[in-house]
Amino acid sequence: MKHLTIISLAVGALLLLLCSNCSFMDKMYAAQKIDQVATPIKYTTLENYFVRNDVDCSKQQRLIIDNKADFEKYFGMAAHMGGMPTEVNWNKQFVIALVMPETKRAMTIYPVNVKATDNNILVFSYMIKKGDKMSHNMVPFIAVAVDKPASKQEMNIFFLEK
Repeated sequence: MKHLTIISLAVGALLLLLCSNCSFMDKMYAAQKIDQVATPIKYTTLENYFVRNDVDCSKQQRLIIDNKADFEKYFGMAAHMGGMPTEVNWNKQFVIALVMPETKRAMTIYPVNVKATDNNILVFSYMIKKGDKMSHNMVPFIAVAVDKPASKQEMNIFFLEK
């Protein structure tokens, strides 16, 4: 069983290397294969933030943010009664975020899980629930904080819609 896991991880890593210039569908297939053998890791969903109105929201953006200054270029704090924004410890954590295009349709993005392999590959899985049309625009997004890896090796991150 252990050999099968090692072989699966090796195949996943090979797929990742081969797909650095592949199409979206090829990368999605690689993410699905890696997701099958990766181990779930702890993450914190960031709450009480909004996407700033000076951010270009005409297309989907997949963000990896490792410092407060870059985070503040995309997100503002939305403190309100009953909740303060989730804090990020930038010395120990980084943020994975998905920002969808602006829409008039109610949309909620839920994190499913974050999984990692031994060779610094992460898969962030999420689910999108679409609702009714609204009279105003919104910018749907999800952001999660994840602990930084112990090694300084470059990390590869896949986004996978479930």
